[in-house]
Amino acid sequence: MPTVLTTLATKPVKGLVENHAAYARQHGYTHHVVDSTHVWGPRQPVFHRYHAIYHHLAQTEEGDLLLVLDQFAVVYWPHPLEPGFDGMDSLACAQAGDNTLCNTSMLLLRNTPAMREQMRQLVDRFSHWTMHILEDSEQPENALVASLFTPRPCSIPLPNGLYPNVQANWPGGSYYESIHTVRPLVANDAPAWRRIEGRWMPPADYDFRGVQNLVEEAAALAHGERPPFLVLSEAGLAPQDELHLNPDARIAFVSIYTANIASYGRIHEESFARYCLRHGYGYHLYRKVPDFAGELTGSWAKPHLMRHHLAAHEFLFWVDADILVLDQSRPMEPLVAGRQALVANDHTAWNMNSSVVGVRNTPEMHALVEDVCQQIEAAPDRSSVHANGGDQTYFANAFRARGLITEAQVVDTLSLDAPAIYASADSSHFVHFPTQHTPQRAASMHFWNLQSLERDARKDIAP
Repeated sequence: MPTVLTTLATKPVKGLVENHAAYARQHGYTHHVVDSTHVWGPRQPVFHRYHAIYHHLAQTEEGDLLLVLDQFAVVYWPHPLEPGFDGMDSLACAQAGDNTLCNTSMLLLRNTPAMREQMRQLVDRFSHWTMHILEDSEQPENALVASLFTPRPCSIPLPNGLYPNVQANWPGGSYYESIHTVRPLVANDAPAWRRIEGRWMPPADYDFRGVQNLVEEAAALAHGERPPFLVLSEAGLAPQDELHLNPDARIAFVSIYTANIASYGRIHEESFARYCLRHGYGYHLYRKVPDFAGELTGSWAKPHLMRHHLAAHEFLFWVDADILVLDQSRPMEPLVAGRQALVANDHTAWNMNSSVVGVRNTPEMHALVEDVCQQIEAAPDRSSVHANGGDQTYFANAFRARGLITEAQVVDTLSLDAPAIYASADSSHFVHFPTQHTPQRAASMHFWNLQSLERDARKDIAP
C-alpha cells in the first residue's frame, strides 16, 4: 500500500497538510508528516528532508510507492497512485521553463534495493553540499536531485495521459489558468530557481502563500465547484464608469481598474468602498480611463487622476487596484498627521513605492503632482506597465528632486503598503499583491479579502 510523506521546511499554508492527509485517507494510504522547521540553517533543513525520505522509503513494504510532497505541493486531483504509476520506480518532474532542474515539490519512489541505494547516494551528496565541499557547492537542491533523477518535463503527460506535477507559475510564464483543465495529480507553486551572473537564486518577490490559491482550487473541485479565479474573471463590470463616495471628505482615495483586470479590481473596489463608508473617507473609483486623462492608459494616468481630485480634499491618496484594506478598523489620520506627503518603502530595491501615494492639498504638492504628469506625458515609452521603470520612476524622480525621500514622508512598508509576501493576517493594514499574473492575483486577493470580512465579523466595527 502506498505511503504519502509530507515534508515541511516552513510553516505550511492553511489546509495544506489536511489536503495531503485527505488524499491519503481517500485511497487508504498511510500518511506521515516530517517537520523540519526545528532545524536551523540555510541547508540543514534540506539535508534533514532527504534523510527523512530515505528513512521512510525503507520503512514501506518492498515494492510499495512513496509519494513525497513538500510545503509547495497540493494534491490537485486525487488520482490513485496505482495503477497510474504502474511499472515506474521513480518520478521527478522538471522545473517549469528549465528541464535540467527538478521540481522537488513532488517525488515518487518505489521501495526497491536499487532505489534505496539511489537515495543513499543522494543523501551522501546532500551531506557534502551541506558542508560546502561539492565541486559546485552553490547549486540549489533542484540541481542535486536532477543529478540522480532525470527530470521529466512537467508539460508532458505520462503515456496514460496523467500529468503528475504541474508548476503553477515561474518567471515570465504561467500555467495557472489551465491547471483546472489538465487536472494533474499535484499542482505546486514552488519558487523557480535561476542562474543569474553565475549565482543560483529564487525570485526575490516570490510569495510563498500563493500555494493557498491551489489549496482553495483543489477544495472547490473536490466539491464539484469551479475555481474561485474563474468565477471572479467572468463577472461583468458595473454599468457605471465611475463611483464617488463621500466626495467632500477631508481624506480621500482615488483608483482605477479597466476591464482586463476587473477580476481583482472588483475586490479592491469592495474593500475600499467598505473602508471609506466606515470611516467617512472619500473614494473616487474609475472603471475606465476618464476623458480628462487624455490618451494615457492604466497606471500611467495615476497623477492625472490625483491632479483632478486633489483640490477637493485635505489629503489625497492614490491606491493601485491590486491593494485591499485588510484591517478595516485602522484609521488614516495618525498616518497623515503632520505630513505633506506619504509613501512607503518598496519591497524590492526601490526606496519608495508608487502603489500608494499620499499628498496634502498644498501648492507644493500640487506642483509635485503636476511635475509627475508632465514627466509621464514626455516619457519616450508607455507601451507597457513597466516601460522605463513604470510610473514609479517618475514619482520617485519628483520626490527625490524635492528632498522628500526621508523618514518624514517614507514609512515602512508594513505600516502602509505591505506586499503579501510580508503581510500578516492579524496585523497588516493595506496589503499589496504585485507581480502576480491576473488570475492568480484575483484568487489571492479574494482569499485575503475573505479574511478581512471574517475579521470584521469578529470585532466591534465602530471606528
